[in-house]
Amino acid sequence: MNESIRPGAGEFFLPGSRQYGVLLIHGFTGAPPELRLLGDRLHDDGGLTVLGVRLTGHGSTVENLEQATCSDWIADVEEGYLRLARYCRYVFVCGLSLGALLAVRLAAGHPVERLALLSMPVFLYDRRSCLAWLLVHFIKRLRKRNWFYDVPPEYLQGYDEMPTRPIPGLLRLLKRCRKDYLPRVTAPTLIVQSRSEHTVRPDSASYIYDHLTGVPAGAREILWLDQSGHIVTLGQERERVFAKCLSFFRAVPTDSLFCQK
Repeated sequence: MNESIRPGAGEFFLPGSRQYGVLLIHGFTGAPPELRLLGDRLHDDGGLTVLGVRLTGHGSTVENLEQATCSDWIADVEEGYLRLARYCRYVFVCGLSLGALLAVRLAAGHPVERLALLSMPVFLYDRRSCLAWLLVHFIKRLRKRNWFYDVPPEYLQGYDEMPTRPIPGLLRLLKRCRKDYLPRVTAPTLIVQSRSEHTVRPDSASYIYDHLTGVPAGAREILWLDQSGHIVTLGQERERVFAKCLSFFRAVPTDSLFCQK
C-alpha cells in the first residue's frame, strides 16, 4: 500500500542501549505519537533503545485504514521486532489496545524478554462488536467516542472515525489471543488497565492474568488505574504508567548489562 504519512504521525526510533530495546505498538485508529511520551521516558530515564512502529493504514488517512488488514499489522510488528533484535541483544515489547493483541501474538512465537499489555481488549463495552461481520456491509465508518486528553496536539494523531472493514479481522485476532496465544506466552508480563475507560471492560485484565498460564504468578502483575481513558499513555495517570513500565523493564537479572542514564 502506498501511503502518505501525515507529518509527525510516523514511526519513531530512539537509539540507546545495544543490550535492551523496547518495541512500542499503538492501537487501532491511533498512531505512534500516542506512545511517544512513554518512549521518551524509557529512553531518557532508562537508557533503552525505543522503536515505535506504525501499523499500516494509520497516521495517514481513514481511507488507507479501510484497506488495511490484520495480516498487514502482524507483518509490521514482526518486521519492527526483527529490526530491533538486530540492534539490541534483548527485546521488550509494549502494546496498547490492538497493539497489545499484536504484542501477545508476537511473544507467543518469538523470544521476548518482558511484555507490557496496556488496555488490552478481551471483553468490550460496545455491543456492536458482536455484529461486526454484519455492520461492515451496511455501515462504512463509526464515529468514535473520544476521551479528553490533556496533552499537546502532536500526540493526538489518531482518527475521529473508525472504519468497520478491518474490525472482523481485529476480532479474529482477539479470539486467537484468548484461545491460543495467551497460554503460550512465557515472558514476565505487566498488565495495565483503567477501571473508568469506556472501550475495554476491566475484567479483561483479570482474564489476561488468569490465562497467562505459561508465566509464573510472581512474574505477572496488574496495574489498576481509576481516572484514565483507554489511551493510558496520554491520560492523567500517565506518570504512574511510565514509572511502572520503567521499573518493570528495569527488573532484569542483576548480572545484566542494562544501561541506565
